[in-house]
Amino acid sequence: MNKEFSAGAVIFKREGNEILFLVVYSARNKAWGFPKGHLDLGETEKKAAVREIKEETGLDNLQFIDGFSEKAAYETISKRPPFKGEKIEKYVTYFLCEAKDQDVAVDGREISDYRFLSLNQAKKAVKFQNLKIILRRAYDFLSLKI
Repeated sequence: MNKEFSAGAVIFKREGNEILFLVVYSARNKAWGFPKGHLDLGETEKKAAVREIKEETGLDNLQFIDGFSEKAAYETISKRPPFKGEKIEKYVTYFLCEAKDQDVAVDGREISDYRFLSLNQAKKAVKFQNLKIILRRAYDFLSLKI
């Protein structure tokens, strides 16, 4: 089976004692999730994550949190060449990033909406179980660092 590789991040900000997570609405997939996108040829996962986050949300002043990286793998139908319309294995690496005093500006094409939500609100919003698990792991990781 063909494979595709993507990278993105669970992005958070602090408001007082509360941690709020950025969820974005993918117009293409009709689902809430986290910013992510395909790796370009020769691109590292981290560079792809930075590029895709900037393209989808306008955020570029992010602090990557060392020690956190989660992988998700699933089967899906590819929505892009060269495997468009074919069943593929998709592999996504998610980093953890803190947003620093910068406004989100969704691209309107791939991402049509965004929200900063509490852990429980974000868990309800994201569609896929693997993202709920990654979100919980990100929260637990941050809780150990506080």
